[in-house]
Amino acid sequence: MFFAVKWHYDKEKNNHNSQVISTVGKIIAVFAVAIPGLLLATFTFARMIGLDLTFPQ
Repeated sequence: MFFAVKWHYDKEKNNHNSQVISTVGKIIAVFAVAIPGLLLATFTFARMIGLDLTFPQ
């Protein structure tokens, strides 16, 4: 009986870990797409209002 309970507990624990890894992967993917988009929007808006964003040489 101990091994049956342990097997069910371990199976549920592994399933939970895979769900957490999947969720973290989705969050990272959203941020990976959102950050370049936000940077592009920021620089576009800055140029529209006349800010000089060139690097000095």
